[in-house]
Amino acid sequence: MKMIQNTIIALIFVILVSSSEFVLNKYKDSLLHELEITEQSQLSSRALALQSVIDRNFNMMVSLEAYVDASYLQSNDDKEVMEYMASLYHGAQGSTFNLIIAPKGVMKFIYPIQGNESIYNWDLLQDPRANVQQQILRALQTKKMTMNGPFQLLQGINGLVARKPIYQDGAFWGFVSVGVNLDQLLAEAGIKNVDTGDLQISIRNPGEPAFFGDDSIFQENPMMATIEHTDTKWELAALPQASAVQSIKHQITLIRTAFMLVLLIALIFILYIVRQRDKLYRSVNERTQELQFANEDLTAANEELLAGQQELHDSTKRLLESEQMLSYMAYHDVLTGIHNRAHFQMILKEQIVHNEINRTSLAMLFFDLDNFKMVNDSHGHHMGDLMLQEVANRIGQSNLSYHTFARFGGDEFAILLEDCPSEKEIQLFCEQLIEILKPPCLLSNRSFFISASIGIVQYPYGGVTWEALLKNADIAMYIAKKESGSSYSFFNQQMAMNSLSKLEMGNHLRQSLDRNELEIVYQPQVDCLLGKIIGVEALLRWNHTTKGYISPADFIPLSEEIGTIASIGEWVLRGACKQMKAWHSMTIEPLAISVNLSVKQLNDERFVDKVIQILEETGLEAKYLEMEITENFAMQDEQLDALSKLRGLGIAISVDDFGTHYSSLSYLKRFPVTKIKLDQSFVRGVQTDDKDRAMIKAIISVANSFQLQIIAEGVETEEQADFLVTNGCSQIQGYYFFRPMSAEQALPVLQECLQPKLAFLESNPSGHIE
Repeated sequence: MKMIQNTIIALIFVILVSSSEFVLNKYKDSLLHELEITEQSQLSSRALALQSVIDRNFNMMVSLEAYVDASYLQSNDDKEVMEYMASLYHGAQGSTFNLIIAPKGVMKFIYPIQGNESIYNWDLLQDPRANVQQQILRALQTKKMTMNGPFQLLQGINGLVARKPIYQDGAFWGFVSVGVNLDQLLAEAGIKNVDTGDLQISIRNPGEPAFFGDDSIFQENPMMATIEHTDTKWELAALPQASAVQSIKHQITLIRTAFMLVLLIALIFILYIVRQRDKLYRSVNERTQELQFANEDLTAANEELLAGQQELHDSTKRLLESEQMLSYMAYHDVLTGIHNRAHFQMILKEQIVHNEINRTSLAMLFFDLDNFKMVNDSHGHHMGDLMLQEVANRIGQSNLSYHTFARFGGDEFAILLEDCPSEKEIQLFCEQLIEILKPPCLLSNRSFFISASIGIVQYPYGGVTWEALLKNADIAMYIAKKESGSSYSFFNQQMAMNSLSKLEMGNHLRQSLDRNELEIVYQPQVDCLLGKIIGVEALLRWNHTTKGYISPADFIPLSEEIGTIASIGEWVLRGACKQMKAWHSMTIEPLAISVNLSVKQLNDERFVDKVIQILEETGLEAKYLEMEITENFAMQDEQLDALSKLRGLGIAISVDDFGTHYSSLSYLKRFPVTKIKLDQSFVRGVQTDDKDRAMIKAIISVANSFQLQIIAEGVETEEQADFLVTNGCSQIQGYYFFRPMSAEQALPVLQECLQPKLAFLESNPSGHIE
């Protein structure tokens, strides 16, 4: 009997120990798995940062290549070449060690020369280093950029070198190369000399020892990431810090020790009870009281065991709930509670397969909220979040019939429709959706109106893959927003072609300055009563390498949209001021130069400082510079401060296209305007339209009342010029006098006699020439 009891006790003890070890191992595995996921994400982030830094440094190769291809080396002396390389080097502000241009393989142009003296005039084709010769041979064979390193450079640093051969007229010309300091590169990418958190990172070329970090990491089943270069790649390996793993092990050890201590105490109590019971068998009457006390002790120990078991059960339940919560968050939007982009893409893929099998219809609606950014900027992101929640609630609680509704991020949403074969049904759905959003919503005691621009794409006409459907729906939404907002637009192939053409033109426009495709032409401005040229307007032209001259009406708005207008505008301002300063030394009377100004430039906090710098560089006095602002874009209170500072420098401010938009006399009162430019749309109607003649007289009267100068543009006939001068507008710009022309063509024109074209003044009693 006693043996059976001992066997049962031992069996229970073994079962409890085994169960506890099983639960602890599961818990330990889950902690290690979470650590691995976290560290893998950190490694991917480090790899992406390193890839970005490498690409940014080696992208300067493109500028060097373009500089050589543009034949600047033939037209510029060595000093100008070095100045260009210096501007490129300092503009990068990265870990670049040097920039090199090596005609016929000889490193003739090196910047900076300091620290690179050892390689000046070094002949790469005769370089004795085997790895350099291999890179040279590989570059000449592929005619592409190659990367070598890291290795010990002649300058004594550990670095990378990217080279690209240059061919002109099919013959080898030489090399351009960029050298990068490896230590600075890794530091810039946040890998070296920066706390990397819980990661031990090593980097190597495939099959070679690690050049950064401990090579043994690659032998210990690490997390891996790869960085692709032009002709090679790097492998990144990482292991968690030993302290993180040790912390998990320490936590498990503490739990195990506590549990074993409980089991040990329980075993001691059980052995004690068994011993007491044996004694009771020998003296039942004498030991009855003691047996009752022992029984109570046994009950207390049993309760402790049950409490420990319940605690383990609760821990397991919490782990399961955490897993369920993570699964929910992976496919739902935290802010609105509806499905997110990942879930929508998964469903869209499934529905495409379903449609292919069953030949059913499918439509996708992609929309965002009109003027949502204004709400965020004006009232804060909290108010924007409330609006997004209101949109999700309205659509979710509506009677609209849809398959899936999801938020993509920001103010972008998507709806998936099925079994909608006709456009009429889809149109009806979109109109109902717009009506649902139309009523004002009350957020924090403020009323807001919500509208949406909807892009519609149908499968398979708008794409046969989920990526194509999403892209084309976004294109259609952009068209709807561009047209009016609070509307919808069906995707068609012409939209895709227009979008691709616009993307291609935008990419070419970004390179237009480097390609020397932009030109400045000049159109003189005449004062008929004075009988002479009083100023010149600088106009921008784009001579595309394949398409020829492109209208400013096409590329100026595109430049505004893609964000290049600021740099292009600064280029025009500098060139125009430089040219006018040169003309001042050649003409009897100094003239003023007029330059168009973009609202993007006005919104730049450093714009006024840039203007001051350009005036100092070119030597042009501020009083000879006039800046033109467009009425509908720039006449905003936000630009008042910048315009006032410009006027304070002595720069004249003119309003272009006056009268064509929402003109307000309050603008002329509050803004530091010195001149009004009468739009050519009124001038064209002088001979045929009574309303245009009346409008011109009214605008001239306004200018006189506000003591502002006025000039008319687009004057093409003598009759137009005569009418303008007769009614008080003597300053004229247009084809009647001069067309826009190059600087070389303009110089003799500035000294030309205007008497033949001013003959109409002889019959005008109010006109006279001084």
